[in-house]
This record gives sequence, C-alpha cells and structure tokens, in this order.
Amino acid sequence: MLTAAQLISATGQLSRPALPNLPGRDSFRGESFHSATWNHDCDLRGKRVAVIGTGASAIQFVPAIAGKPKHISVFQRSPAYIMARPDRPYGALQKALFRHVPGLAKGYRGFIYLHYESRALAFTRFRGLMSLAVGLPFRRLLRRQGRDADLRARLTPDYPIGCKRILLSSDYLATMARPDVSVITRAVRAITPTGVETADGQRHEADVIIYGTGFAATEFLSPMRVTGRGGQELNQAWQRGAQAYLGMTVPGFPNFFMLYGPNTNLGHNSIVYMLESQIAHILRIRRAMRERGAGAVEVDAGRYQRYNAGIQRDLGRTVWQGCNSWYVDANGHNSTNWPGFTLSYRWLTRRSGLDVYRFSPAGGRA
Repeated sequence: MLTAAQLISATGQLSRPALPNLPGRDSFRGESFHSATWNHDCDLRGKRVAVIGTGASAIQFVPAIAGKPKHISVFQRSPAYIMARPDRPYGALQKALFRHVPGLAKGYRGFIYLHYESRALAFTRFRGLMSLAVGLPFRRLLRRQGRDADLRARLTPDYPIGCKRILLSSDYLATMARPDVSVITRAVRAITPTGVETADGQRHEADVIIYGTGFAATEFLSPMRVTGRGGQELNQAWQRGAQAYLGMTVPGFPNFFMLYGPNTNLGHNSIVYMLESQIAHILRIRRAMRERGAGAVEVDAGRYQRYNAGIQRDLGRTVWQGCNSWYVDANGHNSTNWPGFTLSYRWLTRRSGLDVYRFSPAGGRA
C-alpha cells in the first residue's frame, strides 16, 4: 500500500476502450480486437476485414492498412466531418530561419496556437461560422476524393457541424473510394461466427473484425474506486453526471486533484495547453498550503455548484447542445467539453482567487 499527502490523477480521458454491446460478439471464430489493443500478430494480408466504427480511431488505421487485406468492409453508424491534416516536413531554409532568427520559431508557434484558438468562436458563440471554417473545406475535400455521388452522399453527415468531433485526415476519404473498400451504412444487428449481420438481414463474411469504437470518455477514472470523506465514492457523487471545479476538484474529496477531468476537453485546440494550466493551478494550491500550514484543502461546495451551473449554462449555446455524441453521457449531461477559450481557462487557473478553497491545519479535517 502506498500513502500520500495529496493524490493527483493523470489517467487521461480517451484511455478505456469501449466495445459495442452486440449480440454474438464472442461467437466470432476469426480474429477480433479493439484498435487500442492492436493485435500485431494478426496478419491482415489477403484477409476479409470488417471495421466497426468510423470515428477518430478508424480514420487513423483504415488508411494505414488499406491495400493489405483482400477487402475492407467499413460499418459506419454516422459519417464525420473531416478536414485535411496540415502536416508537412519543414524545409532546410525554414529550419535555418528558426535556428538563426531570434523569436521566429516562438512567433510561428504562437500563430498556430491563435489560428486554432480562434475556432472557439465557432464552437461556442457563432455556430454559423462552422459552415465556412469546416463545412466548406470538407465539401471540397469530399468532391476531390469521393469517386461518385452515391459514396459522397454516404460520407456526408446529417448533423450540425461540430456536434461530433471534427476529424483530421488527408487520406481517409480517398481510402473509402478504393475498389477494395466498402462503406456499409446499415446498422450492425449482430456478430455471427463468420462475420457481421446488418439490420437488413444481410451477412457480411469476415476473417478479422477490428473495433474502432472509441473510448468510454464520460466514465472518468473508472474502473478505479475513489473514496472521499465519510466513505462516499466519487461515482456516487457523480450519479447525475461528472463535474468538478475547474475540472480538478470535488467537495468531499480533500487533497484530491484531477488532470483532464470533467469539462476540460477541447474541440478546437491542444489539450496540452489545458494540462499545463491545470498543473500550474495545483502547484499554486500546494504553495498556498505550505504558506498557511494547511494539511488539507477542499473546494467549497457552494462555489463548486455555482461554477458547474455556469458551465452547463454556457454549454447550452455551443454546437454540442442537444447532440448525440461521446461528449454527452447517457443522461444528456455534457461532462466532457470546455465551453470557451483556452486563454480564459488559463486565466482562471492562474489568476483567480483561492478563496474558493477551504484550507485546514495539518492534522485537522477539511
């Protein structure tokens, strides 16, 4: 057993693979695995591969394996809005300029950050901007890479832009247009010993099934059991939806902090920036504890409730409101996304007062 004065969880959010609850899933006689636990011993060459799921996982691995299997059948529940991934190697001249011109690399990095940060306006304030920022580039990419009108129709979402995660890939749509790849839009009804059965009764034979079905994003910290004061478990405190002050602290759980906790995910910028803000805030609290001789710290319950009521109110005007996606839990509660700018979150974590916390002396109770 390990003991510690404070506990900081840093388990991430997209870490627990989610497998679909499909009848017959265990009856399949071929190889099957989730993309997060890839079976590298499974040789896909010449095989019939069924891919279930078309989210951020599938757009990464489907183009990578295309051409190896005899055929890939992609079972799509809903298509995604996709933008080209702007990755490229830096040339020798650009590297030399970064190396020799003071501040150029930092300025260029700042430009990239502000470019993506500006998209928060479309996600959280002015939804109409999504058509220009995402919809137009997506349609251009689809026209360029989709081989025919029928395929383009199957790959075009029917939900508001940004409602679900916007994906980055320069080759996924082109992969869907390959003659050895099929996009199947009928719902999966069951897994059979030899493949996949869709809602229309058709059976699709497969040698390998790969689940690209994502992660249990709203089940924070599960399957760990976190117990607070009086034996209360965190899952009990979150029966109506996970929430935390600044995504890090919950009343009744003194000296416990979370990184990448509830409502700190982003749709527009880098989560690393948010994590840096969280780490800095926890260090602020630790310094305050030392200065005050405190042995325990806990967020005030009233301030916690008001903060989270404000978060849900702000989420009500975002593109995620009313959506059916992994951002929202089974109760319709958005426990995932931050409804603003990363700059505003950084200000809150670094500049807001610490009077929201209750500090108790060493050896006392919070």
